[in-house]
Amino acid sequence: MKIRIAARQSDLARLQAFQVGRSLKKLRPDIHIEYQFRSSLGDQRADDPLWKMPEKGVFTEDFVADLRDSKVEMVVHSWKDLPILEREVSMIAATLSRADSRDVLLVHKERWNKRCAGEIGGVFRVLTSSPRRTHCLGPLLKWALPWPERVESGRDQIEFHPVRGNIATRVSKLVSPESYRVSGSPDLSIAPDALVVAKAALDRLLTASEYSSDAPEFNESESKLRAALSKTDFVVLPLSLNPSAAAQGALAIEIRRDRTDLLELCRLIDSSSDRRCVELERAELARHGGGCHQKIGVTVVERPYGTVRFRRGVTDQGQVLDQIGLLDLDGGGGELKSISVTEEPWVDEGLETERRVLPLNADSYEMLKAHDLLVARFDAWPTAGGQTQQEFDRGDSYVWTAGLRTWKKLAADGVWVTGSAEGFGENEDPRIDVLASACRPERPIKWLRLTHDSANSTGTTKSLATYRVSYRMKDPGALKRARTFFWKSRGQFEAAVQADSSILEPGRGFHLVGPGRTFDFVQSYLRKRGWTESQLRERLIIRLIEST
Repeated sequence: MKIRIAARQSDLARLQAFQVGRSLKKLRPDIHIEYQFRSSLGDQRADDPLWKMPEKGVFTEDFVADLRDSKVEMVVHSWKDLPILEREVSMIAATLSRADSRDVLLVHKERWNKRCAGEIGGVFRVLTSSPRRTHCLGPLLKWALPWPERVESGRDQIEFHPVRGNIATRVSKLVSPESYRVSGSPDLSIAPDALVVAKAALDRLLTASEYSSDAPEFNESESKLRAALSKTDFVVLPLSLNPSAAAQGALAIEIRRDRTDLLELCRLIDSSSDRRCVELERAELARHGGGCHQKIGVTVVERPYGTVRFRRGVTDQGQVLDQIGLLDLDGGGGELKSISVTEEPWVDEGLETERRVLPLNADSYEMLKAHDLLVARFDAWPTAGGQTQQEFDRGDSYVWTAGLRTWKKLAADGVWVTGSAEGFGENEDPRIDVLASACRPERPIKWLRLTHDSANSTGTTKSLATYRVSYRMKDPGALKRARTFFWKSRGQFEAAVQADSSILEPGRGFHLVGPGRTFDFVQSYLRKRGWTESQLRERLIIRLIEST
């Protein structure tokens, strides 16, 4: 069987086509695959901002005629480039396993260091042509970066400038400022400070050499990209504050509707869960008109505890979207009601919490320097809150936080934070190994979790106890008055249960808990207390942490 696969001619588009081809060949070695690559309208009009182009599907429409005329059997697209409305002649037959949907902020390392040294100040220029990113990132960047005290003006003077071209071209415009020309003023160049790109694109291009047997030039292109990225630092932008473009990171395989034989073949490599998430995202965008001009980000992810939707932006009608919620897919895709009562949950009323710093020895500081740091909460940072412990040399270690509040506090203290689990549990994989291998090629990622001394170990990640926490219930009556409880930690839960075990009676109230290890512990504890699965579904409720 011969299959001709078409795609755009950029390195990224060819990589994606080769990925599809290899996936098919792995399951059907008898297939003979040929590739056809060419430019699209969007490639030919590389100087025009996408949101200004009147045509829909500017990167995909040119290939429809080839499918219709049987010049090719399949076209591989980035899902996010496809128009919202389905085409009459063709259909999406499969969605490959989705890559990381988040955006990445790349910061020019030398310019940032000069800001920290007080050598430059003023406007902080970010390259992006996306109205969605521009809308979301203005407020976020004001606190997400550790703005130097001596030169804080950039925090209040963040400007966004358009940029087009493939990923390598855009990165070169950041690290080689003379290559960036101001839109509308081709004779005027500026020095940009940062660039926003899709992380999935970077991750794919940084593994391009794996496909050098298909395209030998990929070895050189990957090497050049790695050299450029070594001049940058990066921040993985949180989905709760900067949801991606609908379907970002996903690949779509388009075929003619009458090719049922190809449909059966494509089903072999289809990721049904990723396709479901992509379709939910695109349906949300369609409700507000669709198109690249929209200031709307929407990302749907599936987790063991449910399907989460991040949504943020402003519609053309002025409606503000700012929501994180669990979706009730069986009930048509609408949000689940968090709880069926209106009272505020008990959190820590009457509960005394004491946190005490644990002294660190020389070996501990060496361990800190040799690892990348997962910070469970701000109190776990060795110098948090003006503590008297010595400043430690973190070298070029990456810092990842469990929540956004910890990120915000650390950044205010001058710590560069690379990203966050956003309150979705410490088991969330940061997924930065590939990107880190380019920005910090001298050593691979090796995580060390900073936490309190009674925390349970998690997987194979090492832990370092930097503080001790204890709880004492001073006013048990506060528990008796409550009917809804929010558990932030295992220690808080155990202290409350010890003070009043009646709060665990199934009919007594509702128990809210964030996703992660605390939820796992509370659920296991309630099962041992005799709670049925039905009672757990009705009364133990995931509460998604609100963004900062």
